[in-house]
Amino acid sequence: MSDDGMDFSVALKQAQDRGYAEADPTYDIEGIDAKFKLSILASLAFRSYVNPRDVFSEGISRLEAKDFRYARELGYAIKLLAIAKKRGEAIEARVHPALIAEDSLLAQVRGVFNAVQVEGDLVGRVILYGRGAGAQPTASAVTADIVAAAQNVLYHIKPAGVLPLEQKLRIRSTAEVETRYYLRLTVADQPGVLAQIATVLGSNHISISQVIQKETEEASQSAEIVIMTHIAREEAMQRALVGLNSLGMVKKINNFVRVEA
Repeated sequence: MSDDGMDFSVALKQAQDRGYAEADPTYDIEGIDAKFKLSILASLAFRSYVNPRDVFSEGISRLEAKDFRYARELGYAIKLLAIAKKRGEAIEARVHPALIAEDSLLAQVRGVFNAVQVEGDLVGRVILYGRGAGAQPTASAVTADIVAAAQNVLYHIKPAGVLPLEQKLRIRSTAEVETRYYLRLTVADQPGVLAQIATVLGSNHISISQVIQKETEEASQSAEIVIMTHIAREEAMQRALVGLNSLGMVKKINNFVRVEA
């Protein structure tokens, strides 16, 4: 979708044909698999149990090829991210598509490759990168586990104990998340539309960073606009989306994607 402009359904079918996505791809495309992996990584990183049920997850099925095109025009790539951050005495854990700077290292992760980025207080950012799908990488991982188990039996090695989870940190709700947002809307091609949209956003303490008017359809007298916001609180953005949906001049909110710094 990003590199070749494919529609979602075409890209998914190609991934399934190549063995990169399951026959039932729900866990892949809806971020469920990533949610379970993130709960494990976050529990290990922060020494506090993160229940997968407390991890917000949103998939990629709503994305369209034009979202990737518009993101590129704005200097971003779109990736499905699994994010865990320790904020004071709480953990923020979420999985969703996100716009990230096109020149960032994570934006260069393509195809069947996956990456894990860890940020430490002294080491800074460290990235682990490699193939995350396909017959050979899967076979390699399974074989490595079998060999390790066999060596443990042969040499009478006891498995490592369970890592103690020393803390009981609160999991922040999605409503508490603060980030920037990308909105793509179909609106009536009439004067005053942007003013109404800005009013709804402003009443929820959301300021606009950038607006681009895209395709206009003469037959339906509608236009597509893309809005980038400044940092806002998730609960405020959700209220704003309800308000935008109630505007007569807004025909459809086509997409809504969070932006990660």
